[in-house]
Amino acid sequence: MDYETEDQQLEAIKKWWKENSSMVVTGITVGVAGIFGWQYFQTQSVQHSEQASVLYEQVLVLADNPQKLDSQIASANQLEAEFKDTPYASLSALVIAKQQLAEGQVEKAVQQYRWVIENATQNELKYLAKIRLSRLLLSNQKQDEALSLLNESYPESFNEMVFELKGDVLSTQGNQDGARAAYTKALTFSKGGNRWLQLKIDDIGGESNADSKADTGTEPSA
Repeated sequence: MDYETEDQQLEAIKKWWKENSSMVVTGITVGVAGIFGWQYFQTQSVQHSEQASVLYEQVLVLADNPQKLDSQIASANQLEAEFKDTPYASLSALVIAKQQLAEGQVEKAVQQYRWVIENATQNELKYLAKIRLSRLLLSNQKQDEALSLLNESYPESFNEMVFELKGDVLSTQGNQDGARAAYTKALTFSKGGNRWLQLKIDDIGGESNADSKADTGTEPSA
């Protein structure tokens, strides 16, 4: 399934993990049962995941109270230190980054995104962190760094977001032909159409030729 925004992608990941976490834990357990013993490792794995889940829930609850940001960060730090093998650590880092941006703590948010990119065991969360970091870099006039991240390989389900953001970066650099080509490419990955993308294309002079040789950088690959 394709998603128009990284928030939709993140919600899908969280929903999948909520529905399948026990199955994943069991799968890991089966793989190492011969070494540690089935019952012991199963118990430890479930407890480990449950502890991480509790800390993540604390992060979510505290997210509704800006005055509790320090407590929220403390829970996130514990997740990153002790539970980075679970998706809860990376999910909490994404939540914290959003809170820090709301507080104007840009560099700290950048650190959270980079932590996810370097440590997440789920590739989808790494892709989301790259996209969010790229958008943040763009908003802080670091277009080259943003474009470098966007030129990496992404699954097809992320391509609409990636190419649209790449178009935004190229547009701010004055590369209107490249931006038009990137927006048009993004539109090809939009299953139901995207009026905002079409507006962006129209704003910079209409549709680009499908065979345009405009420089949009290395295309993300599926």
